[in-house]
Amino acid sequence: MRNRKKLSGAAAQQIFLGEENELNILFALGKFGWLSQSQLAMYCEISVQTIRHVLRRMMVDNLIWTETYNDSPGVKAFALSRRGASLLKNDKRSDLLGKISTFYKSSGFLSNFEHQYHRHLANEFLIALQSEQIELGRHIISRVKPEHEIQTLKNTANSIFQCVPDSLVLTTDMTLLIIEIENSSRGISQHAGSLSHWLEVFAERYEQDGYYSDSLRSLFKELVSEDDEGSFDYPDFENVEQIFVCRNEAIFRNIWRKVERVTAAYPKCRENISYFVLPKKQHWHNIFFGIEPRFHDELETRELVIQGSERHKYTANRRQQIVEQLNATGASRSLLAKQHNISVSTLDRWRREFLRSI
Repeated sequence: MRNRKKLSGAAAQQIFLGEENELNILFALGKFGWLSQSQLAMYCEISVQTIRHVLRRMMVDNLIWTETYNDSPGVKAFALSRRGASLLKNDKRSDLLGKISTFYKSSGFLSNFEHQYHRHLANEFLIALQSEQIELGRHIISRVKPEHEIQTLKNTANSIFQCVPDSLVLTTDMTLLIIEIENSSRGISQHAGSLSHWLEVFAERYEQDGYYSDSLRSLFKELVSEDDEGSFDYPDFENVEQIFVCRNEAIFRNIWRKVERVTAAYPKCRENISYFVLPKKQHWHNIFFGIEPRFHDELETRELVIQGSERHKYTANRRQQIVEQLNATGASRSLLAKQHNISVSTLDRWRREFLRSI
């Protein structure tokens, strides 16, 4: 950091603001693991022009590394270097972080991470919520736990929810938002496992009590207080809402059907389940601008599922032709499914239907 002792007035103020911007960037990277330039600008509430200048200076000072995302039009992510992480640990706010990762330029921080766009979507959603680019009813965001931090809370999260969410958000009225990012077309049969367990527990509890409440335990350690006798008080969340962020409409329809099936016995919880459906084209900046939530049981949501299903419906003869193509050519199931705009699980289902008809 720069020495302000010999400076005064506007010059000292400018250096102070510059250092504050650098610390805010370091904190953001410590919290999220890595972020793009536009995400940092949105999180730190400064202009893209200013963030570009500050990031360039921090690169020169070896406080951060940068690497380009796969499949992006040159979009870069930024992460902490060893020097940047050391500087962050001297800041009081670092006590609020569950995990501060140091990355090394030689090995990179994105190169060995397979689901880069998934993490990019998760980070963008949380930052858009905090900056009020996304409106979700009357909720006011109080705290967020991005995927990077939740990795250190796996056991705690799993004991509460029977799964490990992609992200968590706490509102000022103590409503817990559970965020699940769905970035791949896996088909309804493959959206299973822990998600099903959580939805079943959620639905049953909501049916019985009309809400879902539990202790936050150590998920938000900054809220835990200690009394004079050394006893800890873990606050409760008052309700839960489940949010699915769907990369495209086909993924949304798969998830919606999965939720519909899992919650069939206890449908009341569906009023607390919503979806954000992204356009077909993959975006890297301001991804959620103009995207509004779709609630599970709303008529428009159900109509979107029906319309999409009709649009992609195949006749019995056409399904048989595709299965025969799979059997005759020995083509890759995933490539063939992609070619016909269906999921692998749908292709497998058609194959089973065809075998039963022989």
